[in-house]
Amino acid sequence: MRPTSEPGPTPGPRTGARRRVPAIDVLRGIAILGTLASNIWIFTVGLESWESEPLWLTELVSSLPNGKFLGLLTIMFGIGLEIQRQAALRAGRSWPGTYPVRAGLLFLDGVVNYVFVIQFDVLRAYAFTGLIVAFLLLTSERVQLWIAALFVALHVGLLVINVEGTGVDRSMTGDESMAPADVGSGGYWSTVRNVLDNFWVGFSPGSEFTTIVVMGVAMFLLGARLYRAGVFEPAGRVLRRWLMVVGLLVALPVDLVLRAQVLDLPLVAVQASARYGTAAVVAFGILALVAEVYQHRPVGWSGRRLADVGAMALSCYMLQNILGVIFSHTVAPAVELSPVGALVATGALFLGISGFLVVFSGLWLRRFGRGPFELFWSWCYRTITRT
Repeated sequence: MRPTSEPGPTPGPRTGARRRVPAIDVLRGIAILGTLASNIWIFTVGLESWESEPLWLTELVSSLPNGKFLGLLTIMFGIGLEIQRQAALRAGRSWPGTYPVRAGLLFLDGVVNYVFVIQFDVLRAYAFTGLIVAFLLLTSERVQLWIAALFVALHVGLLVINVEGTGVDRSMTGDESMAPADVGSGGYWSTVRNVLDNFWVGFSPGSEFTTIVVMGVAMFLLGARLYRAGVFEPAGRVLRRWLMVVGLLVALPVDLVLRAQVLDLPLVAVQASARYGTAAVVAFGILALVAEVYQHRPVGWSGRRLADVGAMALSCYMLQNILGVIFSHTVAPAVELSPVGALVATGALFLGISGFLVVFSGLWLRRFGRGPFELFWSWCYRTITRT
């Protein structure tokens, strides 16, 4: 499969210069803040006394966003990849061209995030997945759909094997084992050394890296296909409605039943099935719902704030993790709260970090066209490719 300047699939509804679709940046912003809602509990795990019984409300609130916004972020990466492909073709450049350089830089960014910031980094997996899918986008629509179906089947099979095995990597479930540090056994630098000592564990077959790569190939391809099919266009109304039916009326109730733990299934099986199974399908419904909303109304004030976060998605993702880790190593070890107090503090931290990201991104974009991490990343890319 050689790089080519001719597109594999049909470019979709856009034939001229691409206009910026506001809903895409809004969705990226929702995905970034949604992943924070999923991960915020890891940063505050040290607030609550280990002798306390967890509140049912805490378990409910922490489980609801888990996986849905990871899925949405994964879809948006696939859409972004297709946008880059179409831009390259319009400019007369071959595809994938220099995209492997972009993927390599994103992977290095993810490694830094994984070692020095947080262990549930997704950038490494997205970079590896993007490199694979960049070449798969050279194939026809039919081949891409068959490959997506194959990886969905592989993902489900691996999910079943992992949750039934005795050596399940519990980081797959998003539980406390992914906490940024064991603050009681040496603090931050002790954690960094531990990550380096066990570096390759984060890439093992049972790790979240592998799970996201397998799931991501399918979701990247489906995201790219939806973009070409006009999911953000007025003519895509029927497609959006079908996605909302499947994602919100079918998958969401199933997801809620799984998370309610009313089925006689092992907890780890339920958590993994929801996080990487039903939640991923719900994400397609969320995408369609937001796309439909902005077909009928302007973005508005709240939408613009989310779009600012989405326009600086990489910077906001990195910053929310950095701020969370700082909290987990400073405030969290110094206090011990009741379950109710820990729940309130977690909510306050989420609102505080989210508010900071919204304000910071809005102010930054008044002066610069890209976020700080994006600017540095772009400089590295231009330096390497001499463009």
